Amino acid sequence: MADIRLLEIGARARLRRRARRLAAGAAVFAVAGVAAFGSYAALRPTAPRPNGVAVGDDAPVVHIARALQHVLPTPTPGPVQAAGGCITLPILYYHYIRVNPDPRDHLGFELSVTPPNFQAQMDWLRIAGAHPVTLAQMMAALQGGPALPSHPVVLTFDDGHDDFATQAVPVLMANHFVATSFVVPGFLNTRGYMSSLQVQQVSADGMVIGAHTVHHVELTRVSAAVAQAEITQSKALLEQLIGKPVLDFAYPYGAFTVPIAAMVQRAGFRDAAATTWGTQQCLSNRYALHRFEVLGSGSVAAVASDAGVPGPPAGWVDPGLPAA
Repeated sequence: MADIRLLEIGARARLRRRARRLAAGAAVFAVAGVAAFGSYAALRPTAPRPNGVAVGDDAPVVHIARALQHVLPTPTPGPVQAAGGCITLPILYYHYIRVNPDPRDHLGFELSVTPPNFQAQMDWLRIAGAHPVTLAQMMAALQGGPALPSHPVVLTFDDGHDDFATQAVPVLMANHFVATSFVVPGFLNTRGYMSSLQVQQVSADGMVIGAHTVHHVELTRVSAAVAQAEITQSKALLEQLIGKPVLDFAYPYGAFTVPIAAMVQRAGFRDAAATTWGTQQCLSNRYALHRFEVLGSGSVAAVASDAGVPGPPAGWVDPGLPAA
């Protein structure tokens, strides 16, 4: 209980830090961000939350790995390739790859990376020598499996928006990149989200499908029975759809507790992504993996820095983009 209490205190502190960070950039972003991170106290199977997005808090939490280590048994690995069962590996997460349709929606702007900017980010990562890998490859390396390539990075996309299929995947494939899409199966075939056929197609194209609950509920605000159903059913529905194991999970809004992480483990997931800052991924926190959020205001240099590669030289223009 003490560890869970530390997580709850950390979550409140992260909300305060996130509000201050957004206010420093633009006061309106803080107002929009707090509104979007409001409560979600019950299932909404037919109506997505406003904007239909996961707004993760991405500030550091120092207690998560320690708390999970006491609750979740670490599997017996082979020779671990990194000291202490850890590896330095940045995980990036995106929401929309689009031009924000509403100029007044400042939160929507920050969650939307335009298609040209996304292509420039991916093209530069390739030029700079980044090598996107899957969470399965990361976990294998942590347990003594094949070594990862130089400058590994994991690319993830939350919510299963349709622009992942139409805008992101063509760019990823052109660069021979792999990414993970955390899909909300209850939102499939609705406006703004992938269709069932699109999910099957991107899976066939080599992208990884992960689960993000059935209805994008904030797991800390529903009963244990509802949380368990949301977690287990999201896995079963997606596995039935794509005909492959679904082993990666992401917490909606980044919200979880140690008991919820234990539910994810019991449901058969291999790992789970949170929204806490950091690049050190460990077996002991495999159900609270750290990620960096990519915002619409972020530059190619900022994404390169988060991915652990040098940024482009001043004045660099992506030769892969059409001339302005």
